[in-house]
Amino acid sequence: MTCPLRFREAGFDLSLALYGGPSKGEDEYLHAIRFGVACFSVESAIDLRRLSAAAEASSTTVRALLRINPHTPPRAKLAMAGVASQFGFEEEELRGEGEAIRRAAGPHVQLAGFHLYWGTQVADAGSLLDSFETTLSIAESLAETIGFPLAILNLGGGFPWPYAHAGIGPDLTPLREGLRALRAGGGGAARAEWWFESGRSLTASSGTLLTRVMAVKRSKDDRLFLILDTGIHHLGGVAGLGRIPRFSVDLLVPPSRRGNASVSVDVVGPLCTPLDCLAKKIELPAVEPGDLLAVPNVGAYGATASVRDFLSRPAAVEVLHRGGEVLAAHRLRGGHETLL
Repeated sequence: MTCPLRFREAGFDLSLALYGGPSKGEDEYLHAIRFGVACFSVESAIDLRRLSAAAEASSTTVRALLRINPHTPPRAKLAMAGVASQFGFEEEELRGEGEAIRRAAGPHVQLAGFHLYWGTQVADAGSLLDSFETTLSIAESLAETIGFPLAILNLGGGFPWPYAHAGIGPDLTPLREGLRALRAGGGGAARAEWWFESGRSLTASSGTLLTRVMAVKRSKDDRLFLILDTGIHHLGGVAGLGRIPRFSVDLLVPPSRRGNASVSVDVVGPLCTPLDCLAKKIELPAVEPGDLLAVPNVGAYGATASVRDFLSRPAAVEVLHRGGEVLAAHRLRGGHETLL
């Protein structure tokens, strides 16, 4: 979770939020509690002790979900549990040191349940249901071992959706009956509140990156470069400078160009580095400088996951519209904050 102030300004009730992350200091906890956050995902014993100290200093009682890193890996494109990871208590630690963990919570932290996020882009409803069923079994066993009632179970997400490609995610309607069947199985886990993290599947389709063709250049070996006014600083794909995006974006061309002969192009941006490449050797109808192109499905992990300040180029303008009416326009801040 990012700055609580932003969520409150957007009109959200932070008492309903779950605050997580593998590196939270006591000051961060104090800040979140001050803004009304009342439930936290805790990743380790030291994390729990920091939350306990912050809650005591705030004279506030908060709830905590213990995040689990289980034995077994998931069927996900990006695993976040069941592998060596910075996320969560190791399952073995929770089973072997449950009493010490319960004491570390102190009087101001109520242990309310568990959090298990297997990974992102889980392939289909069947795979999701398999992971949820495994989570129920692990959580019920651990609650009994540690010795607290299981009130909340965050089953995570991983609901798939294309990134920077046209199309939609798979049909997840079978989840309804599958989850109903898991509920009917009974047990403490079935009686708990079930929470899910469905952000990507809800927001990815809401973002489209518009970009203008600045030049079309033919180079050695007859390679054709499509040079845009956007690049990895706008669409880095959780890249960072050390992890250049290995995906290949879809570019939607203007209707007037769709009948043109197809050409093979490397799609590059305006940054003065050869790393600024969004796709290599993709087939597109021939376009011209000045044409406006679009990259679909970048509403999740588009601008915010990119190397925005690299080479100090301006951030993209984010335009919010509904029914053809522009409601707001924003640009992410860049540069330095003066501290001294």
